[in-house]
Amino acid sequence: MAIPHLISRQEIEAGIHQVSEHCDHPDAGLFGPGSVSWQVLRENITVLAQGRIVMLTLANSRLSQLIPDQHSAVQRLQHTQRFLMKVLFGNHEQALMALADFSQRRKTLLDVRESDALLYVISAWMDSCLEIYQTIIGPLSSALEERLFEETMLLARALGIPEKKLPRHWHAYRSWWQQQLQKPASITEARRRLGHGLIRQQGFPDRLPFGSYESIASFTVPDAMVDAFDLQPADLANHRRYQRQIRRLMDITRRLPETLRYQPVYHEARQRLMGRARAGLATRLLNRWWSGESELVSSGWSMPKADRHPEMSI
Repeated sequence: MAIPHLISRQEIEAGIHQVSEHCDHPDAGLFGPGSVSWQVLRENITVLAQGRIVMLTLANSRLSQLIPDQHSAVQRLQHTQRFLMKVLFGNHEQALMALADFSQRRKTLLDVRESDALLYVISAWMDSCLEIYQTIIGPLSSALEERLFEETMLLARALGIPEKKLPRHWHAYRSWWQQQLQKPASITEARRRLGHGLIRQQGFPDRLPFGSYESIASFTVPDAMVDAFDLQPADLANHRRYQRQIRRLMDITRRLPETLRYQPVYHEARQRLMGRARAGLATRLLNRWWSGESELVSSGWSMPKADRHPEMSI
């Protein structure tokens, strides 16, 4: 068995410095409006990915120690969501401040020093959001999936994983991730009960906007986890219910106005790039509901017209 690589503080600082140098437009941040990450994670429907993320986390013996009970799991999910939104949608300075804030990172699912475990949880988050996106919104082309891989590796590097510990290309990464998903899952009874409780909550106790994840869980997680978590069997009757729920979610998403369809942090980032010092009232209220904070990535100052981002399309 290979000795796990423990990420040092120096490697984290080196990773932050490296990704900082690749930022072409400081106010757009490390990724920017042309990134696939913005395209996928701006969708509110990706909140349904948290059920899959929870099960993938519980299936990993190292990561499952971070969520010993339901309260801890919900708190870490919410802190991870806020942390990643600041890194992905924040400007250059905000993203670097979030990455360098170790006290905030310790509250998230990213609070691991082993490079393999950290790459696993990053992949679990991004892949789960992609899974929901492609199921509800539509499939991405291979070229866009490869771009998302590059952006995921940029995030992994920013979090301190050394270059030598990352997959060299997209095909190697896909092969590695499929191996992780196909590993037999040995789940204790306590972790199984915890998983059952969490997939109904999605990290938003008593206020789920899209309904329970439990009915679609069996069709979005690997077969080994369906058995390990004793989920509903993927039989014909459940498949019909699954298809009905997917059609309902697709119809809801298609009819929603952009204000409600997209994450408020995305609207906040757009308004920042258009030169506004603060997000609008509706965006601040929705941000408060989704994340517990009114503003996550507003710049706090009005941008001169000459410095505003010329293109906001994705």
